[in-house]
Formats: sequence, structure tokens, C-alpha cells
Amino acid sequence: MSMNRRNKLLALVLAFALICAMGSTAFAIDTAATSTCVMDVDTGRILYEDNDHEQRPIASITKIMTGYLACELSSEEDLQKVLTCSERANKEDGSSLYMEVGDKITLESCIYGTMLRSGNDAAMLLAETIGGDEESFVKMMNEKAQEIGMTDTLYGNPNGLVDEGNYSTAYDMCLLGRVAMGNKLFAKVVGTNYIETEDGWAIENHNRLLDRDSRCVGIKTGWTTLAGRTLVSCFEDPDSGQRVVICTLNDSDDFNDHIRVADWALDKYPPRTLCQEGRTLSVLSDEATGERFCLNAENSFSYPLSKGDTRKVSLRLTLPDRVEAPEEGGVAGVADFYLKGHKIGSTNLIYARSEQAD
Repeated sequence: MSMNRRNKLLALVLAFALICAMGSTAFAIDTAATSTCVMDVDTGRILYEDNDHEQRPIASITKIMTGYLACELSSEEDLQKVLTCSERANKEDGSSLYMEVGDKITLESCIYGTMLRSGNDAAMLLAETIGGDEESFVKMMNEKAQEIGMTDTLYGNPNGLVDEGNYSTAYDMCLLGRVAMGNKLFAKVVGTNYIETEDGWAIENHNRLLDRDSRCVGIKTGWTTLAGRTLVSCFEDPDSGQRVVICTLNDSDDFNDHIRVADWALDKYPPRTLCQEGRTLSVLSDEATGERFCLNAENSFSYPLSKGDTRKVSLRLTLPDRVEAPEEGGVAGVADFYLKGHKIGSTNLIYARSEQAD
């Protein structure tokens, strides 16, 4: 069977018939922060940005990378390994688990102590355990930052206690928050309000957002005199399951700001289904026989969009100019979704005989 491509642009009508082109609602986010960034977790779309690429000291949200690496690099067996508090860890000032030299703690409990209590001693002990020494672990932190795409970040220590030579941006910290929340152990740890560990440590979370808003599922607070209050949080909509990561740097009213920003982001940018699995996006016809094949979406695709965004979405199909005897269920091409000319996602197109297609 020889088939010519037809109705390539029909997809624009079929794929977006359910999307109404409505005007956007103006909204200005007013926070006390020097820098703010809001990112959709599933897609990575930036929903709001204000001075989000300025390099600033980040205080204890440094420990997000420390805790994430500990979770990523530790097996179930590793988590039960018993660590001994070193003199180096014991000397760390500021927020602490107050471990004495020689105290015993499991690696898992040390992660909880780092992320919940913001223990500078616990973070240093993790660095020494996983990296061999602080310097080697900090190198690992910076390598992981580059891998994630945190191009404006430099780590100088594992806990953020010293500001000099330790900085990032609101944008980079959202990138890290998005990746870190994809680790199940890390997400479990930072979503814990209080824990009494099996090895005898009682640890309470400093992140009061967990108490104040049930949608908050993590992740970390921070403060030094130079950095001010720093905060990375993750909120999840209980109905749609959409998650957003918010970072503010130097924000004197960070808890209230994060709740208001989460309200705004989850309301203004809900996930909108642009294409459902099995939906017909185009049709091919055999000029000789008249047999028709529908090209159906292999997967559903959703994206966080404001009402005003929907009119700015377009679809481009990549199809062969000529097809010989297509097989039902075979891949026919690709449908790419664009927002304001930028690609935001794609799905394969699958052959289906017209009588079996949507």
C-alpha cells in the first residue's frame, strides 16, 4: 500500500478542540525576598521568577545537596551503618544535633538530623562518611551541581555555616529541589515533621510550613546573618497531584510568602491536558484504495498553563512523505507541542485503522 501524507495541519484542530482561548488574569506577586523562583516539578517550567539568577549566600539550604547526595549514594544496607561523631563534626557551631565526640548514630538518622534539625555537625559527619573528608565531599557536591545544570552555584562546605565561597541562585536551588524531590528517600525525610529513630534520636523539623499548610511536602529552611532567611519548599495540590518548588533568598517573611505564592501558582498554572492517549491527531489516506489510517497519540501529555497560555500553544507533526504498507500499532511519526515557539513536549504517533480510531 502506498500512501501520501494528508491533512498534516488537521492536528491543530483535533488536538486543541477542548482548549478555550481565554484571556489571562493579571497578578503581581509581592514578596519580601531579594530573589524568588517558582518551578513546576513534573515539567520544569518556570512559573515565576524575580532576580532568580543573582548569586547569593544560601545558608542551610546548602544541606539540600548534602542530604540528596547521601540519599542517592546510600543503599539500604548503607543506611544502617553506624557512624561515630568525629572531632571535626563536633566542632561545627550553629544548629546542631549536639553530638559529642564518639557518639554513635546510623547514617539514616544522620540524614534526618541534617535535613530536619539542620544539624551542622550531622552534615559534616555525612560529608566525612560519604566523601572520605570534607574537601572530597564538597567536590562531589559541585560535580553534582554541574550535572543538574546549576551553573551559577558554588559549594564551599556541606552545611552552609560559612557564607564565603558558598553561594547559589533561586533558580539553581529550584533545579536542585526538583531533582531531589524525585528521590523517594529524600522526599520521605524532608516530609517528616518529627521522628524518634530506632537508635534513640528525637528529631523535630525546623520547617514550620509542614504544620501550617497540609500541601507542603518539604523541603529545607536556612538562615545566617549575611544570607538572611532562605527557604526551598515543595507544595502538592491534593486534587491534581501537581507539585511546585519555590525558592526565596533573603526573605524576612518566607513562610507566609511561600503559602501565598503556592496558592497563586497552583491556581494560575494548573496542569492542562493537551492530548490524551489514543487521540487522533491526523489522518492518512491511500489514494488508490481509499483506505484511511488515523494517527493517534501514543501517550497523554499535560502541561501547566495559564488561561492566556492556551492560545499560544501549537502542535507540529513530523510525518514521512510517503509510507509503504503501514502496520497498525506501528510508529508513524512524532507530535511536538510548542508554547510561544519553544518545545515543551512530544508524543509518538501510532497507526490505527480509521474504524478503530477515535
